[in-house]
Amino acid sequence: MLYESMTLAVFLNAVQCVLTLVVIGGTGYILAKRGWFSADSQALLPKLVTLVGLPPCMFYTITHSFTREELLQYAYGLLVPVGSILLTFGLSLILARLLKIPMQRRAVFTVGSAVSNTIFIGLPVNLALFGQEALPYVLLYYFANTSFFWSVGNSLMAESATGRKAALFSRTSLKLFLSPPMLGFLLGILVLLLGLPLPSFISNAAKYLGEMTVPLIMISLGITLHGTRPRSIAPSRELLGLLAGRFIISPLTIIILAQILPLPDLMRQVFIIQASLPVGASVALLSAYYRADAEFGTVAVSVSTLLSLVTIPAFAVIASF
Repeated sequence: MLYESMTLAVFLNAVQCVLTLVVIGGTGYILAKRGWFSADSQALLPKLVTLVGLPPCMFYTITHSFTREELLQYAYGLLVPVGSILLTFGLSLILARLLKIPMQRRAVFTVGSAVSNTIFIGLPVNLALFGQEALPYVLLYYFANTSFFWSVGNSLMAESATGRKAALFSRTSLKLFLSPPMLGFLLGILVLLLGLPLPSFISNAAKYLGEMTVPLIMISLGITLHGTRPRSIAPSRELLGLLAGRFIISPLTIIILAQILPLPDLMRQVFIIQASLPVGASVALLSAYYRADAEFGTVAVSVSTLLSLVTIPAFAVIASF
């Protein structure tokens, strides 16, 4: 009876956390439906998040959530998300062949299976579920996720569109990898490792700018979902296979690897949630940029995001064990 009540409590807490985010995202959806946002203003919110909110959020979190010793101590935890992403990617390649996914769609299928939405959904979800203590582990997974996407993912998307072998590491992929949020993350690590003192006005400014990130992310997501056409969302073997990779294979690899390489409870819980999130929004962006089946990429992101309203509470219960 005690076990069942604890499980129910975890589930209900996760549902309430998700519903909190749904209310904020729903606000963006309603405002978009009422025509508040022009094309320019719709583009402004992601820019505010990416260029103004996330970099100081990353910087402040790293410099205030870790000590130098803790950063070095927990760096080994990167092995788990890196291993999970690579395993999921490898298994999705096998699944793509079994399902006979067309070559022009295979890059979106495999990369979408391996890469999750670690910031635009992962950040607010983990904050809602676990509080500020989860942020350092969110960033560790983000680092692994982003590194894979802008190296292997970028290469495969380009190759899928052009039919020519693309460089795994290039000046372009390096520039994309060193995005403003990643630079904030790396700068925070540098300051922490060097033990540099920070003036309080810089810390406070980074804190206040970072605090606007989650509401802006959810409002932006609501606006994006408003623009999704329900007619374009239809079940197919490709979509179902990708969703299986995202919601089954990916979190399962984390659970298995966490048994092999024991992690602190909170780190393990955050990694499970991060691995079970929807397809990363950058998959749709990059597939559109390279013209590598952009429609499938957009549908994969939209459908997996809608399904996450159900899967996030379920995986919050699983992560609590």
